[in-house]
Amino acid sequence: MQLATDPATGSEGARKGDPFDIVTPADGLIERFLRTQVRDRFPGHGFLGEEEGGTSGSDGWQWIVDPIDGTLNYSTGLAGATCSIACLRHGQPVVGAIADLSAGVVYRARAGTGTVLASSAGEESGCEPTTSPAGAARVFLEFGWEDLDPVMVGTIGELARTRPRVIRMVGGAAYALLNVALHGGCMLGIGLRIWDVAAGVVLAREAGRAVRLWEEGTLVHLVVGSAEDLTELAPIVERFGSRRVAPAVA
Repeated sequence: MQLATDPATGSEGARKGDPFDIVTPADGLIERFLRTQVRDRFPGHGFLGEEEGGTSGSDGWQWIVDPIDGTLNYSTGLAGATCSIACLRHGQPVVGAIADLSAGVVYRARAGTGTVLASSAGEESGCEPTTSPAGAARVFLEFGWEDLDPVMVGTIGELARTRPRVIRMVGGAAYALLNVALHGGCMLGIGLRIWDVAAGVVLAREAGRAVRLWEEGTLVHLVVGSAEDLTELAPIVERFGSRRVAPAVA
């Protein structure tokens, strides 16, 4: 949190690939800091970071880190940027933590506890997930790319044929999952990466939300919400997710 909010770190974005895929100095600093922490505390664990890759480890444990999810938001002063950290055991997310960089709050959960904890300014307390009618009406859409294309347009068009919903695109999968976990509604993700969603999946499940996640090569598609949401919306994600392929690795 301190590295991300320190003005000396630098939030000016540089292009990684397309004009909207950027990286800031904070991304690298945070990822390297967390990599060092994991290596020192859990030397047998693997580590995978969005910016610098990683290894699988030797004992079935792997940490998955997105140092700043929603980098475009972060670089341009918008809310919705987070740091997302998850720990997987034999490929299954069992621990997740999401730091809301705008609010200065860290949310964390461990699989099987049914509890989401929030910490801020050194104090920690349990969260009480809620689902108001307004919260339940929201559907967050997150895609693994920024440019408007037929997959994005088609997904929105199919949603328009379901029951009335309020569409939100916040520019960060972890932030969207955090909001669904805490306040209800649902999220559709197409063409994402495991570091985008692993921590949020843990928080959502422990908050009582239903999750369906499937992988297609290096891409991840998912639906998170109520059981009714999964039944109604999973076919949309399956249909349009299959049309998006992972970009070639240079």
